[in-house]
Amino acid sequence: MPRALGIDVGVRKGLDLVLLDQRGRVQDMVRHAGTDDVTRSLTAFEPDIVAIDSPPAWGSAGGLRIAERELLRLGIHSYGTPSEPARQASPFYDWMREGFRVFEAAASNGYPLYTGGPPGHTAMEVFPHASAVTLAGSLPPARLTRPARTTWRAAILRRSGVDTAPLVGPDQIDAALAALTGLLALDGRRWTVGDPAAGLIVLPLERRPERPFRREASDNGQTGSGSPAKETT
Repeated sequence: MPRALGIDVGVRKGLDLVLLDQRGRVQDMVRHAGTDDVTRSLTAFEPDIVAIDSPPAWGSAGGLRIAERELLRLGIHSYGTPSEPARQASPFYDWMREGFRVFEAAASNGYPLYTGGPPGHTAMEVFPHASAVTLAGSLPPARLTRPARTTWRAAILRRSGVDTAPLVGPDQIDAALAALTGLLALDGRRWTVGDPAAGLIVLPLERRPERPFRREASDNGQTGSGSPAKETT
């Protein structure tokens, strides 16, 4: 039975790893991990695919990669991956540097970067927020607090058949969304934004959406007004 390892990337908090099987069951989890733990987990778990919530490398031109521009056209905001050395030096992007190390660890252990075609035994870039939006078919309600946003994403996992009972906190939820995206990609439900040279982000879709995603109605039945809030984590 196919299994996917989803990795949520952080610096001070460490990495969160969630191993998910095709039936939506959490097989294993690692919290507060480092890149050495990624190597050990790949050896121990032998997943069929690795899905990482990070770009694999710096951008090559401009403030946004093609993938991030294409997400914007779908109404999905994300952090841009900088190409300018002065911006790259900012401590804000330490999480991206950690993500690069995760991709390097994956490649060193037999999971090369996914650049298109069959995704089995590769490491692919995913974006849990974008995965949640595409699975839900809409953006979340406006102005959600972080706990409410986590609740929204957990509900999407459950609707997709994932047992969320073992998952604790937003980082494990995002790691599970990453793993689910990997499993769906293995099953043929994958569509990418970007290009192989600058990086592909894999979404759990079979084809490009016909129109940008709209915001889900809030609890009071009213759609959020004004400019959409950035959903970047």
